[in-house]
Amino acid sequence: MREVAQEERAALGLRTRAPFDPYALAEEHGIDVYTLGSLVEFGIGAEVLNHFTAVDSSAWSAALVPLGTARVIIENESHAVARRRSNIAHELGHHLLEHPFDNVIFGEEHKRQFNEEQEKQATFMAGELLIPLAAAERMAFDGWDNARVAAAYGVSEQFAQMQMKGQRVRAQRAAQKYGFPIHRS
Repeated sequence: MREVAQEERAALGLRTRAPFDPYALAEEHGIDVYTLGSLVEFGIGAEVLNHFTAVDSSAWSAALVPLGTARVIIENESHAVARRRSNIAHELGHHLLEHPFDNVIFGEEHKRQFNEEQEKQATFMAGELLIPLAAAERMAFDGWDNARVAAAYGVSEQFAQMQMKGQRVRAQRAAQKYGFPIHRS
């Protein structure tokens, strides 16, 4: 999965530690991205739009949707930009990993039922697209905090923490073992 992410980033002309634009990758793959609000012209009801953008905006983030042989992503525009970027990267992860659509079902409470393994894979792919391992390693050894990582890569501080945690442990262990300081910048 890491190699796929590296290849996709390289196809966009990105260096290893360069920030990533998930919307550019969607465009590169011919995947149009729509907001819930933009679906009003296609018949989405005002009540549905209000529910997912105001009443219970945390209930739904984004979805990769098959339309014949095409794919589109629909996103919840009520979320912060950083979250929207990670949502799009996550949905692109499903696309890049060629996850089938046959496992997407709705339960009795009309809640989406997920394939846990595919969700983990898509989350991993989103992380590698947005903050690749090489970038996380460098930032860990340079002592970047979550706020700085988040600002540099256009993600939330929570997402930055998720990507940086393991690399910070590695950097700390290496610093202890070899007696060099972690740079704080």
